[in-house]
Amino acid sequence: MVNEVLTVAMLVVMAIGVFSGFPVALVLAGTGFLGFVAAVWVGITDFQHLGLIYLRARGVLTNESVQFTSVPMLIFLGLILNASGIAETMFRLLGRLLTGVPGRYAIATLLIGLVLAPAAGVIGASVITVALVAYAPMMASGYAPRTAGGAVAASGALGVVFPPAVMLFFISNVFYLRIGLMYVALIVPVLLMVMAFAVYFAVTLRKTVEIPLDTPKTNLVSDLLFVLASVAVIASIPLSIILGFATLTEAAGVGVFGALLVALARKRLSFSSLNSVTVQTSTMTSMVFFIVLGASVFSLSFHLVGGPNVIFDWISAFDLTRWELLAMLLGVIIILGFVFDWIEVLLVFVPVLMPIISELDFADHVGSAYFAQIWIAGLIALALQTSFLTPPFGYALFFAKMAAPKGINLSDIYRGAVPLVAIEIALIAALISFPQLITWLPEMALGDADAPQLIQR
Repeated sequence: MVNEVLTVAMLVVMAIGVFSGFPVALVLAGTGFLGFVAAVWVGITDFQHLGLIYLRARGVLTNESVQFTSVPMLIFLGLILNASGIAETMFRLLGRLLTGVPGRYAIATLLIGLVLAPAAGVIGASVITVALVAYAPMMASGYAPRTAGGAVAASGALGVVFPPAVMLFFISNVFYLRIGLMYVALIVPVLLMVMAFAVYFAVTLRKTVEIPLDTPKTNLVSDLLFVLASVAVIASIPLSIILGFATLTEAAGVGVFGALLVALARKRLSFSSLNSVTVQTSTMTSMVFFIVLGASVFSLSFHLVGGPNVIFDWISAFDLTRWELLAMLLGVIIILGFVFDWIEVLLVFVPVLMPIISELDFADHVGSAYFAQIWIAGLIALALQTSFLTPPFGYALFFAKMAAPKGINLSDIYRGAVPLVAIEIALIAALISFPQLITWLPEMALGDADAPQLIQR
């Protein structure tokens, strides 16, 4: 009974603190300390174990198997590519290459989201960058406000789960998976999502007469080379990790160097822009690590009071099947994604739900227990990505409205996002039914020698 009371108290205090607008990192750390003091007061532990908080925080940041040094470099990489203006160049190039294709500017907007994947760890930066490039051409070409708004929001949300997105690093850390496997696991699902979105725009816009746009005359060969160079820089990170050529930190460092070369070649690398990108990177990185530290303090205290076991007992009392538990888990993740940033969901709530996740035995459905973990991690990533696009609280929708020109209302963006969310939910259902769409590439990447023993399907 004492454990249940403390568990509920910690969750309530944390929720009140977060919704009050207080900094999340301080709310997590403060709730963790209060929980520890309460645990001492009721006799669960004593103040001699206070040093566990320091050891926990130090252990998280110095864990050699978790390369946190790559986080600032991945953020820096995305911001540098944004500053180089590659999104504008890519949009212009794709618009020319897709001439004659219905909905070509909406499709071009989607493809930009993939190129901006490294910046999508902070979804606002990705959505706003795409919005500044794509809104005006789509509206000038005669697209309805809901179509333009939906395309921008979807594009900004796409990169969150496409390698080498920062979010995948944290998901692999939570599930103790190789980052390279997490990268390849999401390639097929995201490409399927892009294809589904592109088909939707092509079909719904097939009768739309696109007004020709006045675009600046530029060197097509030069534009193509810069876009290919940027794609190569981004692709080199997951490929070098998957092929075993480099660690995540080494690959991210090489990627940053390549991005700097692209910006320099485009004459967009001034001292002012470099200083601005560095400051933004420092701010975002500090936010991430403060939340990591706060989450580690909260997690330790939550485990001391027996919180995970209490939640597991509560849910077990409903006597749900494994499929019902999986559906409930993904639904909870989507709802949490409405009101919390993905960092908080992955570092606070997913560890709380981990006892339930660990009890989900889908080895017979997927092929092995190890690949079942990759499959569940991939589904959670896609559920989080879906929450960013789901009305009325999706983050991508608010950022799309923030950068929208006059004439586009939030209700327009909502209407444009609803069919895209339906497509995403249908895709998640397909991935649940056919887990090979997630696990096929990781199986290929591991090879016969390293792959866990597979159950014959």
